[in-house]
Amino acid sequence: MRNTFGTAGLGGRILRGDVGRLSDQHRAVGEHYDGPARNYELTRLDRESPVERAIMERYLTRFVPEKTVIADIGVGGGHYDEFLARRGCCLHLADVSDGLLHATLDRLNGQGLSDQVLSAAVASATDLGHLADACSDAVLMLGPLYHLLTLAERQQAVREARRIVSPSGVFMAAACNRMIGLASAYWLDLESSVEWRDAYLGFLDDGIVDPESAPTIGHAHFSTVAEFRALFQDDFKELLFVGIESLTSTRQELFLDLSIEVQEAWLDLVEAAGSRPEGIAMSEHLLFVGQPRQL
Repeated sequence: MRNTFGTAGLGGRILRGDVGRLSDQHRAVGEHYDGPARNYELTRLDRESPVERAIMERYLTRFVPEKTVIADIGVGGGHYDEFLARRGCCLHLADVSDGLLHATLDRLNGQGLSDQVLSAAVASATDLGHLADACSDAVLMLGPLYHLLTLAERQQAVREARRIVSPSGVFMAAACNRMIGLASAYWLDLESSVEWRDAYLGFLDDGIVDPESAPTIGHAHFSTVAEFRALFQDDFKELLFVGIESLTSTRQELFLDLSIEVQEAWLDLVEAAGSRPEGIAMSEHLLFVGQPRQL
């Protein structure tokens, strides 16, 4: 039985979740974001990662037409859902975190955008059975793929995206860059190399972290460029493959103190660099944009 929740403030729509269908590991990811990582996730794009947000909004504007239907799988803090709703898009929302899902709904409701929500579900990217085939003009997976620890799960999530996107639609997916993940250990804790050397060498091979080693992200998989690119080749034709933050990865917070004119100039440079191999290698996040291959 599905657990139903809803409020009149969301246009009277019935919002459904099915926590019981989540695997133990996926439920653990949701609980991590319901608990210790919640506040960080809700504020990260505003405080620590403003360049990531600005660049992603550029790509959303470029690839997602106004007034279309979007399935956002892994809503995070709802920043991009608000951005899309303001452009007239209607939203199917899903996340393994009940807390983040409700925070996103509250965010939209507070901005008078709740009528843009078509559905909201506590669900994994690997099981989107509550959404119909070809129901969306665009599917976003800007977080779930790096919380799926096995290749089989990531492949299943991509197949689900392929199923729910329209034949002429677009799919946008993000991954955490493995090399930058290891570099962050150097930036944040220089002395850790002695105690964690073997673990870091293992991370270079498999890209897997847990809440002890990476408390802000919890259970996660950091990808290589080749691995991430290969994930989509059977289901989607590549339109774009870039690094999101490129040259700003380590000091994104500096962006906040700049004038709008200076910000826009740097964003042009960040975007240009992010399309080059060196810029991809420097980025915290990798971005794939594709269209469904015709069966």
